[in-house]
Amino acid sequence: DSAMLGQRVVRGPDWKWAGQDGGEGRVGTIVEVGDGSDSSPSSSIPEKTVIVQWDGATRTNYRTGHGGAYDLRLFDNASAGVKHVHVICDVCRVQPIRGIRWKCQRCYDYDLCSQCYNTGKHNIDHEFWCIELDDGPWTKVGPRSSAVKFKALGFFPGAKVVRGGDWEWGDQDGGVGHAGRV
Repeated sequence: DSAMLGQRVVRGPDWKWAGQDGGEGRVGTIVEVGDGSDSSPSSSIPEKTVIVQWDGATRTNYRTGHGGAYDLRLFDNASAGVKHVHVICDVCRVQPIRGIRWKCQRCYDYDLCSQCYNTGKHNIDHEFWCIELDDGPWTKVGPRSSAVKFKALGFFPGAKVVRGGDWEWGDQDGGVGHAGRV
């Protein structure tokens, strides 16, 4: 229900699409959201579905509640412009927190950004609230000490990149062998 353009996603609980995403841990971006209305530019996409462009792989549609199934799990929503303006990460001190805000359920007024949460910067035995949007619902999340971990693979800010086999833009990147940054 809360799918937004630009959100970064990974495989969810009802994933059944083999390696369509490029493999376990691959990250993709929601590029279209179906709302089922005829007036929408995405009217051909059913309600409660989205189209995802996988980093370095395919672009196709997935269920986000359609038929009660969830093919995707939210990885990050900072690229969709989500920020928690008046909240500071209690570890790295970044303000505002961009993307998902993680609020410790045990420690008073203790918040983390996604990077600090995902790298275990606070007690991994504590439960957290996952807050996607300030005015949205808070989701209770169990301790990370019992969570399954995977390495996220994709294009992220600061990543080193080189041209691929389908490059069509001359030497605007500096030429063959030159690396750039996302």
